[in-house]
Amino acid sequence: MKNPLVSIIIINYNGYYLLKKCLQSILKNKYSNYEIIIVDNGSTDSTLEKIKIDFKKNFSKIKTLALKKNLGPSLARNKAFKISKGDIISFLDNDTQVDPNWIINALKLFQTNPKIGVIQSKLLLLNQKNKIDYVGELLGNLGFLKPIALYGEIDKGQYNQNYNILAAKSAGMFISRKAFVDAGQFDPDYFMEETDLGWRVWLNGYQNIFCPTSIVYHQFSSTKNIVDPNFNNYLVRFHGTKNYIQTLIKNLSSKNLAKILPIHLFLWFSLAIYLLFTGKFNSSKNIFCGIGWNFINLSKILSKRKIVQKNRTISDSELFTHQKLMVKTKLSHYIYRFLNSQKNIVTPENNQL
Repeated sequence: MKNPLVSIIIINYNGYYLLKKCLQSILKNKYSNYEIIIVDNGSTDSTLEKIKIDFKKNFSKIKTLALKKNLGPSLARNKAFKISKGDIISFLDNDTQVDPNWIINALKLFQTNPKIGVIQSKLLLLNQKNKIDYVGELLGNLGFLKPIALYGEIDKGQYNQNYNILAAKSAGMFISRKAFVDAGQFDPDYFMEETDLGWRVWLNGYQNIFCPTSIVYHQFSSTKNIVDPNFNNYLVRFHGTKNYIQTLIKNLSSKNLAKILPIHLFLWFSLAIYLLFTGKFNSSKNIFCGIGWNFINLSKILSKRKIVQKNRTISDSELFTHQKLMVKTKLSHYIYRFLNSQKNIVTPENNQL
């Protein structure tokens, strides 16, 4: 399809001051065949009323969906998808602004290969546009994600080529409607999680590609200005732990699961003990709860694993070796990231350990 309809889905929670600028940038983009779907996750800042006033002239392009409470991004995105009509789905965070050619360049890449399921835009920092936020990630051999670029790395064009990635961030990603349906959409048991979806897209026979010419600017750390610090800790530690473990159980082959999961669990347990003895009781508790959630819900996870493995069309060997989606990573790398994250990381999407 030459000029497919693109459905742009944005989840909002008490962030209209960010969302307004995001919408303004979208309306300036150079591709005309699109719709915008705003899902409001139980905000108290009158987001939807303000949209109707501030974007009265462009409201024909905008659909809104009001949820009574914060269901989290994963389930909210699935609900938005149900009212979307596009052949291509674009997910954005409300704290992003887009380059005018962001859609056009992504669509050009989609048209080169019908097996492309997901495209990751180049994410640059909104307030330092010469610095990288995210350009994709791979899976480390210990079961943790390994970003391809360092956060804050100067963008010198060193990642200006198309390459395979394990998954894309919803701050700036495209997915074909067919790939999204075939992969089973977002798992509602995740409050927020893109890695699981991206992995399942690969297992269903598609490819996930980084597109350097599709550029999105992302405002790092905006979440800390919206959510309560204790809830933010819960998002990072509980959901981070829960999601990592569940994703490995669902998507790894039996051989790799037996090899990786015990080490992965041991590292989470060790981290929780370290936090306990250094006085970070809330963080420690949330990690233990994340581990425990997987044991309590193991039967449900194994049922989902059965479906994922049944639909698998590619082996782990093909995925990790031939497609080069796994990278050997020393434990010291994650220890360094964790120690630094204690100073800086405030949102779940930036939490790698």
